[in-house]
Amino acid sequence: MISKKDFLINYYRNFNVLTSEEIEEIVSQYELVKIERNHILQKEGKISKYSYLVEKGLLIDYTYNQNGEIQVLNFIPEKYWAGGGVNYNVNGVYTKSIENSKLFRIESTILENLYTKNKELAFLEVKLLRMALKSMKLRMLNSISKPTLYNYQQLLLKFPDIEQRVSQKLISSYLGVTPQFFSKMKANYLKNS
Repeated sequence: MISKKDFLINYYRNFNVLTSEEIEEIVSQYELVKIERNHILQKEGKISKYSYLVEKGLLIDYTYNQNGEIQVLNFIPEKYWAGGGVNYNVNGVYTKSIENSKLFRIESTILENLYTKNKELAFLEVKLLRMALKSMKLRMLNSISKPTLYNYQQLLLKFPDIEQRVSQKLISSYLGVTPQFFSKMKANYLKNS
């Protein structure tokens, strides 16, 4: 089993922009926290003072629609980030665990100070933010211009095991359709595959 330290070291090594000493300094600032299913990490009106890297488990970003039902905005599985302090807080967006999870937590101010001290790490942050923004824009574009089946297929490409981890209700919410519509669409898709 991989240790907490090794998981983080391997994560940062993937980007090839930091020395071993710089990686060690960053890794030393994290703590591993375990959270139960349905634990809310980001609440209305509260600014998260932490950034989280998911080591094990699954989180969602969500809001509420006009009917008061959860509208899933994003799935956050292993090796993805959640939270992010003042700079990334959006009023009305919540984050919670939908599985028992292990998260690497670091105070956002510590992470921002590390970015200030280290140009390569700051560049990495910008690169990751650009990738996230591009992904979000593409998801928004696809949700309004592509059929639900296409968006479902894209979800499965991005997260192949998502259907084993979450309910059809959450997937249909993410796709912006009713559970009934999703169930019929999926049945037709499987029948014709």
